[in-house]
Amino acid sequence: MKQIAPESKAFLVELFTDLRKGLADQADAEEQENPDPEKAARELAIFDALLAGLAQRGGLPNDEAVRRYVVELAKATDEENGYQQAALEHRALTELVATLDP
Repeated sequence: MKQIAPESKAFLVELFTDLRKGLADQADAEEQENPDPEKAARELAIFDALLAGLAQRGGLPNDEAVRRYVVELAKATDEENGYQQAALEHRALTELVATLDP
């Protein structure tokens, strides 16, 4: 079974907690203006599933939407960091993608 290193897991928990909080705060602020509350709800569900899975050994969701989200996040992180790529971010997201692969 594929595993995520402890320091990677700690980074991922912090990352998804921050992303979830930011999305929830944004959704609250834009509640009346938000044209797609279902999208926000789907993203919150992805963060919740990932956080719950990271809290349990081997408990990550076997869900294509979650996997696609993480792959896109990993690509965006790599592109954003370019040649100054943060090693922990890259390793943590790579380990998570590998763990989510069937």
